[in-house]
Amino acid sequence: MKKLIQISVVVVMVIISSNLNAQDHHFSQYDATLHYMNPALTGMSWEDPFTWRANAAYRSQWQGIASRPFTNQFIGFDMLWKKGIGLGGYIVNNRAGSGFLNTLNVMVGGAYKISIDPTNTHNLYGGLQLGMFHRSISITDLIFDSQFEMGSSGWEVTPNSGENMGDKSLIRIDANMGFYYRYNDKQKNYKPWGGFSLFRVTMPNESFTAEVIRMPIRWSFVGGCDVKLNEVFICKPSFLTMFQGKASEYVITVMNDYLIENTPWAITGGLSLRVKDAVIVALGAKYGRSQYRISYDFNTSYLRNYSHYKGGFELTAIYVFDKEKAVSQRSFQ
Repeated sequence: MKKLIQISVVVVMVIISSNLNAQDHHFSQYDATLHYMNPALTGMSWEDPFTWRANAAYRSQWQGIASRPFTNQFIGFDMLWKKGIGLGGYIVNNRAGSGFLNTLNVMVGGAYKISIDPTNTHNLYGGLQLGMFHRSISITDLIFDSQFEMGSSGWEVTPNSGENMGDKSLIRIDANMGFYYRYNDKQKNYKPWGGFSLFRVTMPNESFTAEVIRMPIRWSFVGGCDVKLNEVFICKPSFLTMFQGKASEYVITVMNDYLIENTPWAITGGLSLRVKDAVIVALGAKYGRSQYRISYDFNTSYLRNYSHYKGGFELTAIYVFDKEKAVSQRSFQ
């Protein structure tokens, strides 16, 4: 009976996770994945330009109720190639559950500063990415209903499924595009920003069979405002909204930076609400223009009865290198 309950929990989790994955894998710290959040941010900076920037993220979720956790890994690199033109790329990998359903994205792209404002008060950028995604699944690692038998101690799993299917994989062309605006008047204590992006614009076929199943375009809208409350405290409310097919996601975030006086250090942290899904707590540190942060998702959906509010664990890092100026220079002043 206990085995049957565990199986039922995993089935419910997979169904819900499949609905979420219809909207692509994502990170709770959306503002820390830069050109994965919006292609228009590739190599762009409304502050002083940098030589290059590296970005990484790792996420693990459903460890409490899945036999294998669902994981996301991201690594990105971008740089300012010429004035107003940025180049970069990223690799993002998602592995889901017992069948090792794996999606690997490799994207390269560029961004261009559309606005012409010598004061850098108004900054409008556009970006485009092109690449591929590879998806695979290990059929031999899955358990089918034909493998469950009632034994002397309850439900048991037999080793042979009887299914005549091999492991599957596919490769498809992928493309993304986006626009981003940033207001950056240094005399003001507020700096609003926002952007929208389109992902999977090629609508690639994601089917492992002869049936054609097109991935819907993912629409992403993000916005916020950095508000300088005093000389050491900056409040950064923001939101993220995504739509893909029949799936949707709404996230509201309030991050805060506390500047440690006379040092390049700052403490950063805050809360996010992913509507009808999770409450996210984040905490980290900034050193100049670089940032390192950790967060945890507390599950608030009806899966909380099985997960006991356990959700996702996430680490992110942004490293900015500038050989012309001290790396410790603050980007938020």
